[in-house]
Amino acid sequence: MSPAVPLRDIEAETERLLGAFAQRGLAVRLIGGLAVARHRHRDVPAALGREYGDIDLVIHPREGKAFRAAMEELGYTPNVRFNNMRGDRRLLYGDEANDRKLDVFVGGFQMCHSLDLADRLGLHPETLAPADLLLTKLQVVEVNLKDLTDALTILLTHEVAPPDAPAPGGDDHVSLDRLVRVTSSDWGWYTTFTDNLSRLPGLAAELLPGPAAETVAGRAAGIADGLAAAPKSLKWRARGKVGRRIPWYELPDEIGGPIGAQP
Repeated sequence: MSPAVPLRDIEAETERLLGAFAQRGLAVRLIGGLAVARHRHRDVPAALGREYGDIDLVIHPREGKAFRAAMEELGYTPNVRFNNMRGDRRLLYGDEANDRKLDVFVGGFQMCHSLDLADRLGLHPETLAPADLLLTKLQVVEVNLKDLTDALTILLTHEVAPPDAPAPGGDDHVSLDRLVRVTSSDWGWYTTFTDNLSRLPGLAAELLPGPAAETVAGRAAGIADGLAAAPKSLKWRARGKVGRRIPWYELPDEIGGPIGAQP
C-alpha cells in the first residue's frame, strides 16, 4: 500500500484528517481559522473570507500515543526535537508535500493565557465549541486582524445564550456561562478578552453591512454586560487592585517555545 500523502487543498485535507481521527476513535478537535470556517452555518460577507495556512488541533492528553501513531500513518513528519521537549503540552508536525505545518495543543490552549480544554472535546464532533473558539481568538494581547476577523465571524453566525452544552437539535451557540467561568476567576483573562471584544463592533462597522454590523455589536455588548455583571473570585478582585501596572499575560513564545523550532 502506498504511504498516505496529505492533500494539497487545505480544507479537503482537514476533512480527511477529521474523518481518519473519528474512525480511530480519537477525540481530536479542530481549532483556529479552519474551525471557525466549519461553523459557518450561513453565508457570510466576502470581507470575512480569508486563506488558511496551517491546520491546528487539540487532543486529549490520554490519547497522545495513539495520535502520534495516526499522524505518521496519515503522512505527517514529526518535529522530533520539539515534540520530545514540549510534547506534554504541544506537538508539531510537518506536511512536507505541501510545505505546511500542523500545530497540536495537548489538553489545552496556551498563548497569553491558559485555557483548559481536556474536558471540552466532547461538545462538538469536529471542532471546539463556539465559546471556546472565541476564547482562543481573543486571548492574545497583541491580537491581529486575522483573529479579530475570525471572532467577528463567530459572533455574526452564532447567537449568545447561557447554556454550556449543545442546544436541542445540535444548533451551535456561544455559551455565556463558559465565558463567565473563564473570565470571572482570572482578572488577566477578563482584561485581555474584554479589551479585544471591545474592538469587534468597530471592525464590524468597517467590514459588514449595517444590519450585520448591528448584530455583532449587540452580541458583543451582551457578552460584555454579562461578564461585567458576573460575580468575581477573591483572586480576581485582588489582582484587579493591581491593575495594569504589571503585566497580566505571558508572551506566546514563552509558553511552549518558539513555534518555528527546527526538527
